[in-house]
Amino acid sequence: MTKTFKKLLSLSLVLTLIASSGALVSFAAEREKEYVDYGSYVLLGDSVASGWSDVEDRETRFVRVEGSYGAFVADDLGVDVYHPMACIGFRTTDLRYIFEDDYEPDRFLFYSISDEEMEWRIPLIREAVSEAGLITLNVGGNDWGSFVGWHIYEEMDKFEEKNEEFMTKARELLENAGTDADTVDSLIDLAALCGSLPELVKVLPMALVKGFQNFFENWNYVVEDIYALNPDVELIVIGMFDNSVQDQETADKNEAALVKLSVAQAIVDFANTPMRDSAEKYGYTFIDPVGTVCEQNHPSVEGHRHIANLILEALPDASFPYTDVDRSSAEYKAIEYMYLNGLMSGVSATEFAPDAQLTKAQLAEALGAESTDDSAASRIDVALAVARAAGADGLNLTKLVKTLSLAVGIVFDGKSINTGSITRGEAAVILREFAEI
Repeated sequence: MTKTFKKLLSLSLVLTLIASSGALVSFAAEREKEYVDYGSYVLLGDSVASGWSDVEDRETRFVRVEGSYGAFVADDLGVDVYHPMACIGFRTTDLRYIFEDDYEPDRFLFYSISDEEMEWRIPLIREAVSEAGLITLNVGGNDWGSFVGWHIYEEMDKFEEKNEEFMTKARELLENAGTDADTVDSLIDLAALCGSLPELVKVLPMALVKGFQNFFENWNYVVEDIYALNPDVELIVIGMFDNSVQDQETADKNEAALVKLSVAQAIVDFANTPMRDSAEKYGYTFIDPVGTVCEQNHPSVEGHRHIANLILEALPDASFPYTDVDRSSAEYKAIEYMYLNGLMSGVSATEFAPDAQLTKAQLAEALGAESTDDSAASRIDVALAVARAAGADGLNLTKLVKTLSLAVGIVFDGKSINTGSITRGEAAVILREFAEI
């Protein structure tokens, strides 16, 4: 948040934001977030969660790794017990086998660790999960590694005039890939080398659908298994992210690289669907780790710090006072942000009144608009005033356009700003969006 915006916003909102009861919205000082004492924290997931490095040879299976997001979170929360239960190669299939007595796995079970070792680890993992106050779960990347690659191979085999060189080398690659999440990238490079890229592009959509089917089917079972062991645990799910983009200049050099970029983004968006969509159903918190910096295919220390910050931000504030704000609501995080930053407090010590009405005219005036009629000239005036309030003088062109678009969108949605209204909860969401530009 810019100093200009915060100063103007604090001053104007103190004077103008009125709750439905007529009480002036009061402001408080900024607060440090207070975390719940979770006692025990369990880290579940694959190589990303384990802290695997692309540039440093180190053991990460079931051990604490300094510079990983799990270690950062454990230290920042000051938990009594930290259980790193993440392992390279883990998939939803592996987790189901760990948690379910009668689950029949596929032939890639525990690819990177022996069945004998897992036999004695499984009871320890179950016990740790059942006693945890906090669990973070990061899995899925290996579900679309060589498993998607085999589906690509099967679809390519259907072409009558297929490239035999590609098919021979692709089979060799897949047989040696195990659960390598980079298999799709490798197949794209191989297809470009063998002149089979056009055929591969044609089969990718169906291959991706088939490859993801197993992950989609398994996801809810994994979540239900965790809650069956520990119904009251705080569960944070970290989504997958596009780790294939190193820099755009390199990506633009050849056709295969461009295909990989589009495929990687499609995979990530598609793969995160069940995790994102099931969050409300089960009550866990989903985090989309966009912007994670990677060494190559796994997060750097900076990337792990970024994920840890997202986890800490997602955890509830133990001092949050408003009993009428549901944690599962879309407005909770914005209202919590208002509370922690002293930007907008409740109508009482324990009530925020998120459904109370606030007119758009009041909000526009609070953001610095001088006129509140519905004329075209006024719309421009309001948008520019909002941009100035947000510190537009210090914004680059992209952020300025975003600020203006947000201003026009929230103040003018086809209703007169004099008669249109929003709720206090919606206002909190809007103010947070401005604060984060």
